[in-house]
Amino acid sequence: MTAELGRWLASGWLPPGAPPVAARVLAVVATGIAVKLMDDVLDQQEDAVTGQPNVAVPLGGSAVAYALAAFALAAALSPRDALSLFWASYAWGMAHGAGQRLPLGLRAWQETALAVALAVLTAGVPDALAALALIGAVQLLDDWVDLRREGAGSPGALGAAAGGGPGRRAAAVRPGLPGSPGVGAAAGPRRNWAVRLGPGEALLTALALGWLAATWDPVRAAATGAVALAAGLLGRRGGPGRAGPDAPGAAPRGVAEPEPAPQGAAAPVADPGAPGHRPEG
Repeated sequence: MTAELGRWLASGWLPPGAPPVAARVLAVVATGIAVKLMDDVLDQQEDAVTGQPNVAVPLGGSAVAYALAAFALAAALSPRDALSLFWASYAWGMAHGAGQRLPLGLRAWQETALAVALAVLTAGVPDALAALALIGAVQLLDDWVDLRREGAGSPGALGAAAGGGPGRRAAAVRPGLPGSPGVGAAAGPRRNWAVRLGPGEALLTALALGWLAATWDPVRAAATGAVALAAGLLGRRGGPGRAGPDAPGAAPRGVAEPEPAPQGAAAPVADPGAPGHRPEG
């Protein structure tokens, strides 16, 4: 009985063995597409407010169907890779607002624990922990890069995000989940692990988690890293700090932006006879 339990904890309910490397890599790519699409479906309102690119917007309602199709393909190619990475992504996605009540009535920490338990039941303890470490490394590195980019694009942003003093920048607005309090509350720093842990600590933790994941499964780690890098490069093209007609605050298409006043020019004086002018004093 003890030996049987040990074998079950080691491999989960999925049969042991791995498909060919090419099938595993394709499964990781398909899982990444599914997770990205579902994440963008949930974040459409937030991304519209913050000006982040969102691939679910042009796809509309078809985004969910494409996500399901991608995940079905991943599960067919390599069930162990697909399921362990999916549940690890789900667990990390719920890890920020641990006390937040979600649409199913459970709190975020409860759904995180449930996702971890399902990962263990599916793939066994070692594979589940390796997948959690791998997704954690990707998430921490992504947050670290985001924080560095914000600091480069806005003077004092690093200190502001960490709770700095004068010149602190307003946090990004994140709409809450349906039925959750705090819709529209500023939640940018709370959702960035590099802010919560500190930039240096987040980077070191990400490297350590990535090393552990690569030691356990080099193929999965390399494929996931490549997918995350490609998704990050595509997602940041036209992201925060971008210039162009679609950037937040840019003039609408077809409308010329006002030319800046030359240096030393006097500021325009309001016409006392203009409608709505209130004389001072």
